[in-house]
Amino acid sequence: MRFSLALLLFCSCTYNEIEFICEPDEQVFAEVVQPIIESNCVSCHNQSSGLPPMLLTFEDVLDAVNEHSLKSQVNSLAMPPYGMEPLSQSEINIISNWADCE
Repeated sequence: MRFSLALLLFCSCTYNEIEFICEPDEQVFAEVVQPIIESNCVSCHNQSSGLPPMLLTFEDVLDAVNEHSLKSQVNSLAMPPYGMEPLSQSEINIISNWADCE
């Protein structure tokens, strides 16, 4: 009975509503986080622009979380910069929750 209730609660939540006991997860990155990064960040943070940090791969984004304060940049609305389309609160939550797991 308890298992069924826990399963029901887990399945009824979206990724940005769940608190995790985390381990680094490249699959979650590829399925949920990478599309947000590609749509909103890679146009500036790529090889040709030269703007650090690069955000092209899982390893690049992990480095940005650990060495360039990606989570705080997103949460403070510093990124994307003024004049660019801002991230939705859902997108911010997804990146923040995923970064907490890394």
